[in-house]
Amino acid sequence: MNFSKPAIQSRNRGFTLVEAVIGLMILVLAASVIFFAFSQMNRLASVARLYTAAQFIVQSNIDTIQNDTPFIPQDSQIPGELTVGVTSSNSVPIYVDPATNNTVVSGTLTTTVSNISNASLTEYAYLATVQLAYTYRSTTYQVVESTIRGSDQ
Repeated sequence: MNFSKPAIQSRNRGFTLVEAVIGLMILVLAASVIFFAFSQMNRLASVARLYTAAQFIVQSNIDTIQNDTPFIPQDSQIPGELTVGVTSSNSVPIYVDPATNNTVVSGTLTTTVSNISNASLTEYAYLATVQLAYTYRSTTYQVVESTIRGSDQ
């Protein structure tokens, strides 16, 4: 027979309530920081996606201005896109929800065309500036591009 004292039970078997609460608080803090970071990345990706779409729309209009023929101002052959003045289109769709086919973000497309020809040199050239302005999450963005179109002759 063994009459020795029983071993003393160790008190370090588990976590105390304070340790568990502090650990849980650290996990919640880390999760909230990660959630905030992902939501910021998603917002920035949305802004970049919309800006890219707006650049595509503006560049498409610049391409139309550059390629519409005939452009011979000396013979009064001027395409409609190169009519001197300012034209504006409201509610130009920038992003359309593919699920509902509803326009989510739209903007105002403004084209300004001016005659920069040099009459003394008989050179004909027009300057066209295309601007697309839109608002997303209470912030206004705009994309502006310009081009010069010379006479086809």
